[in-house]
Amino acid sequence: MDARKIVTGWFGSKEAAPKATMLNLGCGGSFHSSWVNVDVVATHPSVIRHDLRQSLPFPDAAFEAVYHSHVLEHLSREQGRFLIVECWRVLQPGGLIRVAVPDLETICRLYLRYLEEAVAGQPGAAEKYEWITLELMDQMVREYTGGQMAEYWAQEPMPAEEFVLERMGQEVKGALTQLRRAPKGEAIKKPQKPSQAALFRQSGEVHKWMYDRYSLAKLLKDSGFVDVLPCSAYTSRIPNFDEYRLDTTEDGSVRKPDSLFMEAVKPVKS
Repeated sequence: MDARKIVTGWFGSKEAAPKATMLNLGCGGSFHSSWVNVDVVATHPSVIRHDLRQSLPFPDAAFEAVYHSHVLEHLSREQGRFLIVECWRVLQPGGLIRVAVPDLETICRLYLRYLEEAVAGQPGAAEKYEWITLELMDQMVREYTGGQMAEYWAQEPMPAEEFVLERMGQEVKGALTQLRRAPKGEAIKKPQKPSQAALFRQSGEVHKWMYDRYSLAKLLKDSGFVDVLPCSAYTSRIPNFDEYRLDTTEDGSVRKPDSLFMEAVKPVKS
């Protein structure tokens, strides 16, 4: 669905506007019919195509809730601020925003833990250190799809596999199967020219910023939100949020266990 049609619908007539009052940005394959779902690539006919670096194609105070998961880190710091301000604009007074991002604090704490253990020669620590270093750095510096993370996943057996699955969630199992079934040398395609790597860097896969509980809360507060609180994949102030399975899978496991979850409110009086 083209965002231009949505703009025409919203501003042309009330009948043409989407009925859902909850907005799911950067939805990927995790979307629900009770939400207006938006992404730069539409994975379903009901998903609206839109570049989140641009103004959202909705009027002020259109939604009761806005949600996005693992979106902010793919934007520059300035682009991230712009998106959060846009979320504030399209929320109704009293509306809720829910944000999930990779948790920089937890990654750093694990990095330091396994660094110390690896130096001390503790069994299994070196493999966990290798993985958590990739988790910290790879998606910020990679120059080809999947990067060194995909190369790590392609190993069979994969070092510290239980730890990696605990960090990345069950969704990674599909990637493991695909990587291991691919003919040798074809699973991961590295760029042959510097220009290809430069083009990939603009593709949206890389991380351009990272957040912790202090910086994410500050971003929300500086953008006008109040009642900023951390939460979990299982808790939310959005009514019946667990029913939509946006942060959890059908079996109840967390979709992205490496996440920091945070919610905030648009004040009724600004």
